[in-house]
Amino acid sequence: MIAILPALSLKIYFRFMNKEIVMANAELKVRQFQHESNTWKRNLEFLIQENVNLKNRLAEVLQTIPDDEDILEAAERYQSEFLREDETIRLMRGDISKHDALLQKGVYENGFSIKELSRKQKKLSEGVKVIVAGFNKLKFDFNNYLGEIL
Repeated sequence: MIAILPALSLKIYFRFMNKEIVMANAELKVRQFQHESNTWKRNLEFLIQENVNLKNRLAEVLQTIPDDEDILEAAERYQSEFLREDETIRLMRGDISKHDALLQKGVYENGFSIKELSRKQKKLSEGVKVIVAGFNKLKFDFNNYLGEIL
């Protein structure tokens, strides 16, 4: 019976240590998720500023060129696309804020698993990637269009 106690104590000790390692890894992963989330927010903030610049540039160009139906049609299309980008960015920022709230609360300890957070993190990451790529294409197309008409 005495020989069993040390073995049992070691088993409990290793189980405790394994749980501590898992929690430490979870905390590291959550900190990485928070870092990535902060990067997304900075990227989206930059896109917001760039979108303002594009809308201002569109207004400036429209004031300086003669009325042309084709140009006005294209301007309306670009203006609509810029507004759509604003809405897309706004929605993504909201999704990121909700995700941040989960990360801040330590929800991974009280219900959400790291796997669920990882899945959501990956989905958000892909979403931001699509938004950034789409915006860059829009910006490139808009600037090329202005280069053609001016």
